[in-house]
Amino acid sequence: MGEPEKVIFDEPIIQKGFLGRSHILPPTKKPHFSKLQITENYKVSKVHLIINPFSGRKKGLEVAKEVKAGLSESKIKVESHVTEASDHAISLVKNLSLVKGDAIVSIGGDGTFCEVITGFMLRNDKASESFPLGLIPAGTGNSQANDMGIDDYHIGIDKILNGNLRKMDIAETSFALDGEKEIRYSHNLVGWGLGVDSNILAEKMRFLGPLRYDLGALLSIIRGKVRNAKCYIDGHLIDTSFILLLIQNTCTGGDRLSLAPYAQVDDGKMDIGVIYQIPRRKVLTLFNQLKAGGSHIWNPNVEFYRFSKLKIETEEPTAINIDGENIGTTPLEMTVLPSVLKIFN
Repeated sequence: MGEPEKVIFDEPIIQKGFLGRSHILPPTKKPHFSKLQITENYKVSKVHLIINPFSGRKKGLEVAKEVKAGLSESKIKVESHVTEASDHAISLVKNLSLVKGDAIVSIGGDGTFCEVITGFMLRNDKASESFPLGLIPAGTGNSQANDMGIDDYHIGIDKILNGNLRKMDIAETSFALDGEKEIRYSHNLVGWGLGVDSNILAEKMRFLGPLRYDLGALLSIIRGKVRNAKCYIDGHLIDTSFILLLIQNTCTGGDRLSLAPYAQVDDGKMDIGVIYQIPRRKVLTLFNQLKAGGSHIWNPNVEFYRFSKLKIETEEPTAINIDGENIGTTPLEMTVLPSVLKIFN
């Protein structure tokens, strides 16, 4: 088996600054969609709103009220479905009655959208071939919405009314939960190692808002935890000690960090960043480069690959994060499903 496909980055641009000191300019992110053409134009007659009232700063219901009003003004019927617990969106979407002209719109964050997509893909009627999904940001990170240029509900409403659809990749993702195999369909990111450690700490500091992501990362770097794993990238085995494995479908994650600037949601692949065992000071340097706009991609201590299939195995179950939610453990398997979703954009 040959080497996995490496991500090839453009050469860095070095700029001289004050007193002749030089610095690397942040990389230019690839467009969110690699394909410029619109897949189709969809005439919406009814929207099913899947509302997470707990997302972000518990503003889901408030945002949903504005979205419902905006759509109703354009003579579009609206049916609201409010989630009551984790995973509720999966069953709601899985059991929706859909007819021609219907669309499903997620109001929440990346985790809510993951549940909506999962319920959508688990239906028995191949709904993904006929019906589109929409996204209204109401979460904390909103990585997918940010990368799609949907900064608020006004833009989200406009995209639904315009009806322009693009196709998007997702990944069927299996993992262990309470001793059983579980499935989610990831649209944003999947993390293992340092990224999950920092997210777990960050969730304990939600009162700090977005600042919690930085603090969680710094505390995790100081702790310096290293884990052994077998990582299979399209069948190629890397068996060693890792600090982090971070899979990206989108460019950004967390607090709008440019984690994988060359990732695109319709290129048929997902990107994975790999950090092997290195000293804490070098991890801290990587973190500072990441915060400075994404220049970490040129650091020799991180490698980026693209894949269609991925597997991570560990001797002991190790926590993973899917689309911003800490859920389940290894073993982890991912299969990219190219262009399987139609989404308003």
